[in-house]
Amino acid sequence: MYEQVQVARTFLRMAWLYRWVGLATAIIACTLGWGAVQLMPDQYQVSAKIYLDSRSMLRPLLRGIAFDSGNLSNTTMLLSRTLLTRPNLEEVARRTDLDLGTKTPEEFDKLISDLSSDISIIGTTRDNIYELKYSSDKPKVAKAVVDELLNTFMESTLGDSRRETAVTQKFLEEQIAAYEKRLVEAEERLKEFKQRNVGVMPGSEGGFFSRLEAAHTQLKQAQLELEEGIRRRDQLKEQAASQQATVEDPFAMDELPELEESDPEIAQHEAKIADLTNRVDDLLVAYTEKHPDVVTMRKMVVDLEAKIKARKLELEKEAAENPTDPDEPSSSASMIGNPFKQQLQLQAAEADAMVAGLQTRVAEYERRVKELERKVDTVPEVEAELARLNRDYEVNKEQYGELLKRRELAYMSQEADQSEDDVKVKIIEPPRVPLLPTGPNRLLFASIVLLVGLGIGGALSAVLSQMNPRIIDVPDLKDITGLPVLGVVSMSSSPLHRQQRRYELMAFSAALAGLVMVYIGQVVMFVMGIDLHGKISSVIGMIA
Repeated sequence: MYEQVQVARTFLRMAWLYRWVGLATAIIACTLGWGAVQLMPDQYQVSAKIYLDSRSMLRPLLRGIAFDSGNLSNTTMLLSRTLLTRPNLEEVARRTDLDLGTKTPEEFDKLISDLSSDISIIGTTRDNIYELKYSSDKPKVAKAVVDELLNTFMESTLGDSRRETAVTQKFLEEQIAAYEKRLVEAEERLKEFKQRNVGVMPGSEGGFFSRLEAAHTQLKQAQLELEEGIRRRDQLKEQAASQQATVEDPFAMDELPELEESDPEIAQHEAKIADLTNRVDDLLVAYTEKHPDVVTMRKMVVDLEAKIKARKLELEKEAAENPTDPDEPSSSASMIGNPFKQQLQLQAAEADAMVAGLQTRVAEYERRVKELERKVDTVPEVEAELARLNRDYEVNKEQYGELLKRRELAYMSQEADQSEDDVKVKIIEPPRVPLLPTGPNRLLFASIVLLVGLGIGGALSAVLSQMNPRIIDVPDLKDITGLPVLGVVSMSSSPLHRQQRRYELMAFSAALAGLVMVYIGQVVMFVMGIDLHGKISSVIGMIA
């Protein structure tokens, strides 16, 4: 393994000696390749979708209802044989004036051969919808070719054909009348059943047992919420009772009582701290101090308290810079209402209202559970009978709706202006002149050019290194001479030489990076929708 690594290392070092030749070759190859890619003409693809049916109208309309003994012929082969014959292609070329660009029989043969290879027919016999596609560098020419292909195909395939419209419509009308009678009877039975069991009909949320289980779940959830609300209310009342009604204003003798009490930032932070404290108390009812939400809120409270402290220091600093009159008499300490007690009392009142609402909810869920448990013997039978009635009704309704659709298809087929031959044709998507080109994929080709260019440069460097080999390392010298190497004299590079080597490496890296940046620029313009091909073509047209 070591010897293989040494051989590879020697090979790369030898190829590195010809790096500039390889880089120049890669730049030239990529420049020429990218220029060729940008000069490739745009391709515009025009397509048309047609529907082919070689059977009578009765068979496709009754598919899935009556026995169908007919098999559709290979319409892809029929379309190809009819359309892509040489006489038809020659007629298309003449009608679209493509033959005007040919001067010799050989050129005309090549034109017909290109038409035959460029025209594609895609489709399956499952849905009988086929798509004709043709690409050209001129969008109007592409549309003209597809138009003429459709015209030629329809002119060559349309003829006299017998249709069984009357038989089909008669059969459908009889079946629709029979299923309509069944559907009316099923609707009557379902209506009478619902009228008899109006109080025990299942709801939209599911069957009886699923509703009973859901009611038990809701009851347990409501009871848990009620218990949590009662505990929270009691805790708030205990905290409020333990607080004093009034407290001494700690800032009454302070130099800045009015500034701190009226400061909106401090008031806002204190309100947030009170709210977070209440939320932490609520969480501690169900979780521990290590819960992520509790830890996060505790940290937020600490941050807010730090902000309040910083704000107070800022206010004190402002007061120190603007001192008040020392002759003014200071006010004595005063007593104020305990704001924390008031807030706890307010929260306790809210908790009382919440508990009352939860009690009402628990009572309602208990009533629902008892009502469902009383019907445990009756409701399942009603649900089973209702399911049977609904199943019969849905079967008749589905079949009746399907017959109505088939009848509408019969009316549409009768009124449509279509062919009356063995093969009936409908153009469901006519050809249109494309506004944007569909090819070539210049981004893919540009990527291939970059890879090929770098590969050519690297290969050329490797070939040159093998044509003019050099001794790179001590093992190479020992292998070539067969003599022992007694010593090695290393080259000591001067600062100027090392600087030149760095400049050379920087220049090589910049050139290689520039090549890659040119490719990235093409990718960016392609993603942004910039038509570089159109700009280059317009410049060439102006020069020419």
